Amino acid sequence: MSIAQPEVSSEISRFDAENATALTADFLKRLGYKGSWVPMKVSLDGELYIVEMIFQKLSAKVQINSKTKEIKEYEFQKGEGESGGLAKSKGKIIFLIVAISIGIVAVKLLGIF
Repeated sequence: MSIAQPEVSSEISRFDAENATALTADFLKRLGYKGSWVPMKVSLDGELYIVEMIFQKLSAKVQINSKTKEIKEYEFQKGEGESGGLAKSKGKIIFLIVAISIGIVAVKLLGIF
């Protein structure tokens, strides 16, 4: 009589875009750039994952070897990031709403409508 052995599954460790993004975020925090980094783009070029992330007006581009999970290269750029442009758009929208509201109140006070 033999005892059935549990099936042992060999778990394959996959390194994908999600893992590359998480590794990049951890790497940036270890460098001292703490904050809410937003992933903008992840691409695979041969064996290198290229992860682009943005935080306020700072963007980071990190290259990671997909086989060794080693960070090969990184680069920071300051400039007008997506977040900055979005904040300006929100400011313009709020200004427009306030201006229209003041116009409506002025028209009602003058008795035109």
